[in-house]
Amino acid sequence: MTDKILRRLFASVALAALAGGPAAAQGHHARNVIVFLGDAGGVPTISAGGILAHDRPQSLFIHTMPNVGLSDTSSLDSWVTDSAAGMTAIMTGKKTNNAMVSVVPSAAKGDVTPVKTLLEYAEQRGLSTGVVTNMPIWDATPAACYAHVASRKNKDDIFRQILAPRFGNGVDILIGKGRADAIASFAARQTTAEQAFTAAGYRFSDDPAIMGQAGRAAVLRDADYAPTPAVEATVRQLARNPKGYFLMVEWDMHTDKLDKGLRHVVEMDDMIRRISAVAGKDTLILFTADHSFGLRMGGGKRGTPLAQQIAEEAAEPGVTTASNQVVSVEDGHTGEEVIAAATGPGAERVRGFLPNTRLFEIMMAAFGWKADS
Repeated sequence: MTDKILRRLFASVALAALAGGPAAAQGHHARNVIVFLGDAGGVPTISAGGILAHDRPQSLFIHTMPNVGLSDTSSLDSWVTDSAAGMTAIMTGKKTNNAMVSVVPSAAKGDVTPVKTLLEYAEQRGLSTGVVTNMPIWDATPAACYAHVASRKNKDDIFRQILAPRFGNGVDILIGKGRADAIASFAARQTTAEQAFTAAGYRFSDDPAIMGQAGRAAVLRDADYAPTPAVEATVRQLARNPKGYFLMVEWDMHTDKLDKGLRHVVEMDDMIRRISAVAGKDTLILFTADHSFGLRMGGGKRGTPLAQQIAEEAAEPGVTTASNQVVSVEDGHTGEEVIAAATGPGAERVRGFLPNTRLFEIMMAAFGWKADS
């Protein structure tokens, strides 16, 4: 081969890499994508959770993730989003109105148009998929992965759509609460939840331990469960697919109940730490929140555990004011940006200030996919 031909060959490879062609794609795409969604896990909540757990700032595993950005959370019709619109933006790349789940308003008044979700793209391409949550499986955040409804309150239709997917065979592994809701919803259709899920190919149970035994499983509970073992078992099951997988894990971080919300911060952080160790280098791991919440640290002294100071303050009401309260909570969503932190293939795209819709684009690009036009 002459020097002239070699120069042309090298030039064509370089051009393909710059253009994002096959030469660029080879070896750089993620096989798997996991998005950890802290529901209401805004910057103040993450910060307080770390100090509460470890008595020092920036002490969570999330704080070690090398690629960090700040994501806008506004919805199509409001500066302050709810979980339905917030998760729709992350899962579809489209902003929508509050209360809408993976649909956008149509030109005709009152109509909506379904928008394809990242989980549906994965199903269409033969990847395995999973959704794990400590909320009901019909709630807004998990529903935005696999359902399309004009109102997040329409749980009957959400249950129906779980078992009637538009692409592939639907989500493969489903773990969450809402067992009683499912029983009531399917009873209204003269069947049982177990019969309906079994007919759709799932092993149906309330015990996350079945994850090691079933390729397709629906674990519905009405009680809390140990999160990290359940998520790790889910990852190991999904990873059996040579094509890869997509997994969404939601953990509720609302701090209207302060102790519970901050405990959930630490639980999810432990989850992310463990899964980062076992998922493999071909996995993009993304942490973000759908919206922030009205929590603020207004006081507190170093050298005394934060939990102790909160307890002492609660025992002496009226001693503190809003300006020096250790932790104060206004019960409601807030509109400021939230953290997006990532590691793995494609994580370098998470940086700076970005709209929440770009998180969908980042995950699609990590897989090497383009959204339908």
